[in-house]
Amino acid sequence: MPENKYTINLNQEQKEAVLHGKGPLLIVAGAGTGKTTAITHRLANLIQSGLAQSQEILAVTFTDKAAGEMEERVDRLLPFGYLDLWVSTFHSFCERILKEHGLDIGLPTNFKLLDQTGSWVLVRQNLDKFNLNYYRPLGNPGKFIHALIDHFGRCKDEAIFPEDYLQYADDIKRNFDDGVFGSRAGDREDKITQKEAEIEQQRISELADAYHTYQRLLLENNALDFGDLINYCLKLFKERPTILDKYRSQFKYILVDEFQDTNWAQYELIKTLAGPANNLTASADDDQSVFRFIGASFNNVLQFKKDFPQSKEIVLKENYRSTQNILNLAYNFIQLNNPNRLEYQLNQDKELAVEAKEKGVELSSFKKIDKKLKASDQSAGLIEHLHFATLEQEAEGVAKKIAEIINNDKEANFSDFAVLVRANDSATAFFKEFERQRIPYEFLASKGLYSQPVILDIISYFRMLDNYHESPALNRLLGLPFLNVPAEVAAKINQHSKKRAQSTYETLQELSLVKGVSKESAQKIGFLVDLIKNHSKLIREKTVGDIFLAFLNDSGYLKYIVKQENDRDIGLVTQFYKKIKSFEENSPEPTLTNFMQAMDMELESGEAGSLEADIEKGPDAVKIMTIHSAKGLEFKYVFIVNLVDKRFPTIERKEPIEIPDKLIKEIVPSGDIHLQEERRLFYVAMTRAKRGLFFTSADDYGGTRKKKLSRFLGEINFKKPEAGAGGEVSLKPVEKGAEGKKSYNIPPYFSYSQFAAFDKCPLQYKFAHILRVPCIGTAVFSFGKTIHRTLRQFLENYLADQRKNQKELFRAAPDEKDHKKNDFSEPEQLKRIMAVYEANWIDEWYENKKQKQAYCKLGKEILKDFLERFLKEQPKIKFLDGRPSLELDFSLKIGENTIKGKIDRVDELPDGGIEVIDYKTGRGKEKLAKEDKEQLMIYQLAGEQIFKETPECLSYYYLENSEKKSFQSSEEERGRFKQEVLNKIEKIKNSDFKATPGWQCQFCDFKNICEFRKL
Repeated sequence: MPENKYTINLNQEQKEAVLHGKGPLLIVAGAGTGKTTAITHRLANLIQSGLAQSQEILAVTFTDKAAGEMEERVDRLLPFGYLDLWVSTFHSFCERILKEHGLDIGLPTNFKLLDQTGSWVLVRQNLDKFNLNYYRPLGNPGKFIHALIDHFGRCKDEAIFPEDYLQYADDIKRNFDDGVFGSRAGDREDKITQKEAEIEQQRISELADAYHTYQRLLLENNALDFGDLINYCLKLFKERPTILDKYRSQFKYILVDEFQDTNWAQYELIKTLAGPANNLTASADDDQSVFRFIGASFNNVLQFKKDFPQSKEIVLKENYRSTQNILNLAYNFIQLNNPNRLEYQLNQDKELAVEAKEKGVELSSFKKIDKKLKASDQSAGLIEHLHFATLEQEAEGVAKKIAEIINNDKEANFSDFAVLVRANDSATAFFKEFERQRIPYEFLASKGLYSQPVILDIISYFRMLDNYHESPALNRLLGLPFLNVPAEVAAKINQHSKKRAQSTYETLQELSLVKGVSKESAQKIGFLVDLIKNHSKLIREKTVGDIFLAFLNDSGYLKYIVKQENDRDIGLVTQFYKKIKSFEENSPEPTLTNFMQAMDMELESGEAGSLEADIEKGPDAVKIMTIHSAKGLEFKYVFIVNLVDKRFPTIERKEPIEIPDKLIKEIVPSGDIHLQEERRLFYVAMTRAKRGLFFTSADDYGGTRKKKLSRFLGEINFKKPEAGAGGEVSLKPVEKGAEGKKSYNIPPYFSYSQFAAFDKCPLQYKFAHILRVPCIGTAVFSFGKTIHRTLRQFLENYLADQRKNQKELFRAAPDEKDHKKNDFSEPEQLKRIMAVYEANWIDEWYENKKQKQAYCKLGKEILKDFLERFLKEQPKIKFLDGRPSLELDFSLKIGENTIKGKIDRVDELPDGGIEVIDYKTGRGKEKLAKEDKEQLMIYQLAGEQIFKETPECLSYYYLENSEKKSFQSSEEERGRFKQEVLNKIEKIKNSDFKATPGWQCQFCDFKNICEFRKL
């Protein structure tokens, strides 16, 4: 394949990866070698060269963030828009497949997805259904339940179904009955006595039965866990060959990023889907395989070569991140994991050549691989080991070193520094020292949402509404930052409560009896009491989400954090709101009381709440994080701390319940597996550094004995520590004006709704699309969404029945044709559309029962009129890749910018050409305004790129009076409009988002928190 614009500025190995044609490809990509560049350019090249359309390529990775970044990069590379780009995580890919085809293997397609905490709660609520003896919890069942769920999860990593486990348990029992005794599960050598064998057989049977019970509970509750997504998708493909063939035909090319992090089941899924063409690209670095604790199979990288001996290997060696001395140190260190490394095994493994020959592939010409990285930057980096007497001095020393570098390196920012810890609890000493020394920092923990102050405030308010006698919760509320009742007043209130043996709330009801409360404090407390009384009335009739938004708005809390420009707290509030909305979607009664019961269950399980963090969007601050979290990131200066024995490397913690050896499908490497994993983790930490790498340690971490240095320091030849100095930090002051204009994180994609918001008020745009402030919904929004969902689902069902009917009529004998014909009469279809309407009704944001009933009635009238017109006119809905063009997601490219949206419907016109239709639930306008036409012109431009033809007719379908308003645009108008869009995007990118108050304020979702509003 010839070179093109996607290979410009790439090195030779990257070019080869991008231009590789058909057949399996293994990209061995070392740290910092531009692996993501190679993969995204390969994906874009496959599309641009015509080898595949966007929907014919599947690209999978491991996190939503990585998938989003890959899609953004491909967006920037492609000169045109596209319809459907399958870039996703393994789990989201499988969820999408099962939502469409789950019924084919007996799964409901409307299943809810449980995370580990959700699974824990399910087991906890049904503990009596587990027949446990060996594993019966004697005390708090929390840890025991986690052990069981972890075990079931590991089974699913290996694609071990409950029936496999039950069969194994039966085999064990049969052997025992026959007098054959083996060894304990997980121990190949340890032979056991008859009595031990009996206990072991009972233990295995109990586990198999528990696994079966757990899986049955999931299905009874219309739920799947994350392991199920992979396994059921694999089951679907293996048991339903027609469906497998459909997706094999669709996905001409498959790309897997971070292949070393796949587990056995994920790799089996990809192998199954890739055959028989095997146009499979796997990008991997076995030296960065550090997720074995969550099921990743280190051996998959080597297994790839065994499964595809004809594969091409491309090794990316040119490093664009680190200096050569840092790379040399890391490479020499990781050699200690030989022979269990890809480089060693591919170069030495004679068995591999024998296996390949058996498959008809000659490996005699196989070129040996070399993973030693070469730096593009030939300068020498800083590498130091700093040793201290105590942990406190170690933290001081790190702070001092950062200050020293900041003062000497004029180009360095605080965000150029990372402090990497082996575990989250090791971070405390460092961020406390940074606070003391006033060094800006950001602790990027993956857990801890529920312990964030702003979230604790909200949870405390919920507790207070749920139970007036929750005095600790009410005491926290007295200290809300925007109320700020003095501590001495709160102390007097508590003293009075204790004296009278009553709750704090009861004392607030008789506040006049408490001496020493000022008038100002009494007013603040009165406001809080009234708020609690008013919101208590909502508990029975409103959802927890309604109460959440009522508290934020009525209390002034949301207005307070917005005014403070506290982006972090706004982000935390948004994350918690997502949690609440997820609860509402999965709960038949989403009340505040039920939510608090679920929260208490989560807290009992040890769940602290997931935290979302985007390091690139954070403030200029030193980043403190675990090494696992740092994977894929890079920093100018890296500190790897607490390098002492038993902290890094850690002591191996075996799985509480191990999978029996005979059920394990993964080939486990020899040697100390845990130590090898810890070495890879240390290698990952070292290769994050660009210019400076600092190892730190101390003698005293609070124990009775002096700590030994980490063995890893010895392995990199830092046996004699250099004494590090602690002390106070002296930072040069930041020059006035150095901060410059505040920058905003503009969304990577644009949409018509974004343009409309910006036109109305730039501050509204900021609230909605940058800060993503939660806002109260409306009845119009819920109703509109209900109608759109109903029309899409009804039309999909109708068209599927129509096609099925045509096939059956074609196959049927003449005398059977009347019998085979489906009922497409208006009365029957009316029943069906009303059933779909009922199933899709969104019961949210209606002011009262009367309003809800009125909308419900209006919806039935709209659907009846729609159906009557649809059956009369019989419009021909356009099909694309075998699917009707209903609610088509699109990505439109204008200049270097991507606009995303959804087209409700595309019809084929009788005389040729296509019509783009957008549903509106209101009544038709006499004349379409300019902004109305602009929305449809975006859809028209998207249609040009998707269908390779310009939609001739652009229509709004006003459903309330069943009226269509259509227009056509000229090429000149479209050209002018494109320029207007580019100008608008430029304005958004350069805006300071100042408010433009006016008449529109009365309709703004954020009027309650905006200080500039005009009402």
